Formats: sequence, structure tokens, C-alpha cells
Amino acid sequence: MEKIDKKLFQWVSILAMLSGAINSFAVIKFSFTVGHITGTLTKILTNFNIYNYKYLIVLISLLLFFFLGAIISGMIIENSREFTLKKRYGDTLILIAIFIKFIELYPLSDFYTINFLTFILGVQNGLFIRYRGMVMRTTHMSGLITDLGVAIGYCIRGNFEIAWKIRYYFWIILSFSIGGLISAIALKNNWDILNYIAITYFLNGVYYFWIRYKYYHYH
Repeated sequence: MEKIDKKLFQWVSILAMLSGAINSFAVIKFSFTVGHITGTLTKILTNFNIYNYKYLIVLISLLLFFFLGAIISGMIIENSREFTLKKRYGDTLILIAIFIKFIELYPLSDFYTINFLTFILGVQNGLFIRYRGMVMRTTHMSGLITDLGVAIGYCIRGNFEIAWKIRYYFWIILSFSIGGLISAIALKNNWDILNYIAITYFLNGVYYFWIRYKYYHYH
């Protein structure tokens, strides 16, 4: 089971890397973040005073599409206190890969592309992923950086009960950062980053099914 746990964590790390890549792509191409909804909501509130209605419409649509993605995720994934290797997780990632490949082959307007990417991260963020009792969010790092800081604070006080979590939180944050950096390098060199993102989503979906097969094979 320890081997299965490690593979599952690798799967989660790849999800974080992909969301980092998508966020970086959106920031560089469109000057919008697609996974940081706190910032989007704040911009909506501040832009009511500026009267920049076109910009405001985009911000509101980003919020709504992220919210819609979370709703879809809730419809797909069953509510449970524990993470179980449901087939739907792999299906969802493969569908995301197909949709991203579609917009890579048939480009949409900037408005629809940015909202579509936000929707994808809304779906991904809604996936209830627990690893060794930790909730792993993979689309934004605010919560994980907070958890990492708290864990380090406990250790500084001499409480090492959750010290083992530090490397897991750190690795997810690092994976997200690597994805963002790869996306930035790809865009600078005019590589087709959306194609690589789609392929990686697909392969990660397949990888999930392989983990699932191994898990039930051991049982």
C-alpha cells in the first residue's frame, strides 16, 4: 500500500503542475488569473468604483465559470469523508484533456478561452482529494502555503507530530511552481503549450486508472 500511496501523491503533484501551467498561460496571454478567485472577487468589488464595465464583465464571468466548474465537479464526484479511487476521477481528467485539445485545434476568442480555462480549474478544484488525511488543493496555493507555515510553526514550538506533512505540502507547491515556469518558458519560445497540457492531462488520467488497477489488484 505504501507504493500505491506514493503513486497517488505523484498523480496529485502532476495535477498541481498542470494547474500551475494553466495559470501561468492565462496570466501571460490574457493578464488574468484563472485559479485565484479571491483576487478575482476583490477586483470585481474594486472595479465597481472605476466603472470599467468591459473589464468587470470579464471578471464576473471568470467567477461564474469557476463556480460552474465546481458545481459540475460536485455532480461528478460523490461526497465522502475519505478519498476513494473512483473511476470518475480518471474519466474527468481525460475529458479535460479532450476539451483542451479541442480549443488548441479550434481556437476560441480570448474571452471564451479564459473562461474555459477557469471552468477547468473549477472542476479540478472541486475534486475531493485526500492524501494521508490531508486535503490537497491543486489549483491555487494559498491554503497549502498556509498549511506549510502552520506545520513549520508547530515544529518550531517543538511539536513534531505533523512534521512529516511539511515535505508533502512543499512538494505540491514546488510542482505548481514548476508547471508555471515551464508554461512561461514555452510561451517565450512559441511552443504549443496547450497541446502539451492536454497530453499531460490525458496521460495523468491513464496513470490514475493504472494506480486504481494496482490498488484493487492488491485487494
